[in-house]
Amino acid sequence: MDAVALMKRTDTKFLASKESAIAVLNLLASEYQVLEIAGKRLFQYRTVYFDTPDKEMLYEHLRGKLNRVKVRAREYVGTSTKFFEIKFKTNKGKTIKSRIPKSTDCTSIAPSEAEFLMSASSLDAKTLGPVIEIDFKRVTLVSLKNSERITFDFQLTFSGKATEKVMDDLVIVELKRDGNSSGGTPILDALKSQSIYPSSMSKYCLGMILMNETQKYNRYKPKLLNLNKLTTHGNIW
Repeated sequence: MDAVALMKRTDTKFLASKESAIAVLNLLASEYQVLEIAGKRLFQYRTVYFDTPDKEMLYEHLRGKLNRVKVRAREYVGTSTKFFEIKFKTNKGKTIKSRIPKSTDCTSIAPSEAEFLMSASSLDAKTLGPVIEIDFKRVTLVSLKNSERITFDFQLTFSGKATEKVMDDLVIVELKRDGNSSGGTPILDALKSQSIYPSSMSKYCLGMILMNETQKYNRYKPKLLNLNKLTTHGNIW
């Protein structure tokens, strides 16, 4: 894991049903190792996203703006580990993540985090507040040959101001590669065998739409309709 921290990387996301995600995992056993800590391979994450009152970062993402930023606090549930994170997506399609350890509650920005935010971006912490919490479980694979890792996120739970939405049919698969990597890799072959192809989907954008925090998501409607094909419990959206 230390060798593939990949703070500067290329991310490719895929949307899958539980059944097809399990089929993909079964095809990768000889090519990847699974992250295991204290005998556990399944880990729970809690993420709180911050935005301005007019949801500036959300709308930049929804309209496909390049050179965009997301600000969040992430807790590794069951441990004492928390981070305050800034994710910057460049106009070259690269993801640059910066973070510092967090000691305060995930729904607030501490003074040291505000200083970090200002040093790493043009954002002022005074203009930001928590807008949504997203909980999910994750399995992480690390390649035996390439500088890459793969995450399988599932049992997503979105919590807004007054409601909650659970999506237990959806698996978000994400390939995270060194920014200079290119060409084929076993995960791409495995996904293709299950007819799973790249489909960018931000958990933050999806959650804000499902929580009715925005009505401006025309660019996302095809992706939302595609999600309905993955569920066995009625339409997601």
